[in-house]
Amino acid sequence: MENKTLLSFGIEEIKEKLFRFFFSGGGFFSGFYNIELVKNDDQIIYTFSHTFKESKDEYNFTKEKWNEFIEKIFNENIQNWKNKYHDNNICDGYEWELEMEFKDLPKFESCGSNEYPRNWKKFMTIIYEYFPQMKEKYEDEEDVDD
Repeated sequence: MENKTLLSFGIEEIKEKLFRFFFSGGGFFSGFYNIELVKNDDQIIYTFSHTFKESKDEYNFTKEKWNEFIEKIFNENIQNWKNKYHDNNICDGYEWELEMEFKDLPKFESCGSNEYPRNWKKFMTIIYEYFPQMKEKYEDEEDVDD
């Protein structure tokens, strides 16, 4: 999807229409950390997994926490992110993927390999705040401009 489609919606509509948030980050040597939030009528399930550890933990996520999280990430204008960010001059390193699914809207997708959107550090600060299991330090993150 062209990610700009979301620009025509307000944050309240986005919070209401969004039913799946998925983020994955990692690399060849460290494996990938995955978070997935799925919202249905009466609950929000948060799943955390790691490819090398082959672990998968599930937690409940409150509606208040969901709304707060969604508002924070959209205040960082992730709806302006390009579909792909790739630095082809670096092998291995850090790869990431973001997917969001909405009722009655196309899927939002953005991914990267050793290249990041302008506001990457702010986005990752929010991810770490809500999902402390993701708080692994990768060298490539330190080189990202805000």
